[in-house]
Parts: sequence; structure tokens; C-alpha cells
Amino acid sequence: MYDFEVERAAGEVTSRGAKRVFVQAPDGLKQFLAEFVSRLSQFCEVYISINPCYGGCDLEDDRAAMIGADMVIHIGHKKFIEGAEKIHTIYLPAPHLVDVKDLASLAASELKKRGFRRVGVLANVQHIEYVGEFASALEAAGLVPVVDRQTGGLVLGCRTGGAKRIEGEVDAFLFIGGGEFHPLGVAMDVEKEVFVADPYRNELRGTAEIMKKTLSRRWWAIMEAAKTKRFGVIVVTKPGQLSVRSAEKIAAELRAAGKEVHLLVGDDVGPERLASLPFIESFIVTGCPRIATDSQQDPNRPVLNEAEAWKMIEIIKQAKK
Repeated sequence: MYDFEVERAAGEVTSRGAKRVFVQAPDGLKQFLAEFVSRLSQFCEVYISINPCYGGCDLEDDRAAMIGADMVIHIGHKKFIEGAEKIHTIYLPAPHLVDVKDLASLAASELKKRGFRRVGVLANVQHIEYVGEFASALEAAGLVPVVDRQTGGLVLGCRTGGAKRIEGEVDAFLFIGGGEFHPLGVAMDVEKEVFVADPYRNELRGTAEIMKKTLSRRWWAIMEAAKTKRFGVIVVTKPGQLSVRSAEKIAAELRAAGKEVHLLVGDDVGPERLASLPFIESFIVTGCPRIATDSQQDPNRPVLNEAEAWKMIEIIKQAKK
């Protein structure tokens, strides 16, 4: 189902003479690792991280170093920040091996029925190789596919530049991949409709309804947070998300507005961690922007990302005028 490039990985291990290898993968891919690990175990000790892995920004180099790993294999993502790794790391995108011919035709037909003419084509890393096939299907249906030249249509975690750069050239977007994480991220950053061609369900679906609900929740969080007095500003210590400067700038602005601020630090920003700080009324996460928008939250204590925090600060300033 997925191509883990096992021979490439084995070649890297042997060429470097690695004795211990640390493997990271998203939870959804861990179940398919048995054969991959069995092959590598012929050359080295393989340690599989049981922690969740949310992207190329979510590196576990420190834990890998604790066990004396010579190399990290990061599966399911691409490099996010140049030079962020402390240990030699290879990235295996793990493309999803699937026949998308019928799905591409379905998507093209449905988008044509809806009256769209120019369609931006996007995909996550597991499905980026299918952008060309979907573009061809759109052309066959009389539509004009548009693909960002810089990224080839790749949406990488919270990076949606491949959509934003071509937004003015298209009537709608077609995202190839499963789940809601990536297409919702695109929908939140552009003002055009985003549709999902899902190879796992073999269906085309829109994002308008989930987008409407998400925006409603986010504006509620911003307005509720603006009313509170005591804030926790969180510095996330994952290598690709660390931003002490951003946290301190936000803290300074809030303090200048008469708010009480506690600077917090950690790599786990789940609800159970925040629950241990009951004296804080609102939280601001300066790491991945999707931590705030995607996590299950205490309805009485809003959690904002950095961009939302600045919107809230502007609202607080306006209210004081």
C-alpha cells in the first residue's frame, strides 16, 4: 500500500555503517512497518518511536541521541527546515500506491458540473506523484489545471504556499489525499472553495461545511480570549517549531495591555497538559498553528495560535481606544 523505499534505506544504513537506527513515523503508517524494520534489522538495531509524529518539524533527535542512534529515518514526511537535524536523517515520503484513474475522472466531472473552469491541483506528500494524472483528467474534461511551479502542488504540513501563490489564477482547488488536516489548512488560507479527492474512500467531497464550523470556533476562541486576564504563552520545543522570540513579543504586547502572562515551555501541548495549569484562563501556542485549531479544547479556556493571538491583541487595543 505504501512504498517505504526499503532498499534505499538499507543502502543508507550500510553505507554509513550505522549500528543503531531510530525510526519515526505517523501513527497511521506505523502499522505497516513490520517488513521495513525486519529488512533493516539485518544490518543494525532498529528502534521505533512510539510517540506521535506530526510532520517534518516534529523531530526527535534528542531521544535518538539518548539511545546512541547513528541515524534517524523519518517516514511519511519531507524535510521541513534546512539544518534542523542534529543526527543524520533521511526522509522517506512513503507514497501511497493506488490506482487513481477513476477518482481523477470523477473529480474532473464533478468540478465541471459545478461550473468551475480553472482548478488548482494540490496534494500531500503521499499523493504528490498523482498531480499530473489529475491534471490530465481535468484537461480531458475541458478544464484548465493550474499547478504551482515552486512546489509542484505540494502542501507540506502548515505550508500552503503552493495554493496561495496561484489563488488568483483559479476558480477552485482540488486536493489529492485523505483526511481533513491538509485541505482544511488550505481552505483556511485561501478564499476559494477546496475539494478533496480522497483515494482511501474513492470520493470527492467539499470542505465548505467543516470550514464554516472551524472559522466559527476560531472567532469564538479569539473573542473569548480577549476577555480574559491571565494568559499562558507556550514555547514549543520541537526543533521545527521553536520560537522564543515570538513568545516574548506576544507576552510583551499582552503585558502592555494590562494582562498577566506566564511563559510556558514543552513539546506536548495536549489538553491534559494544559489542564494541569488551572490558574491560566487562555493559552497561546507559538509552535505549529494547527495545535490550536485542531486540538480538543476546554470550552472555558481558549487556545490560540500565533496569528490568532495578534488578531486578539488588536481587538484588545481597539477596545481601549
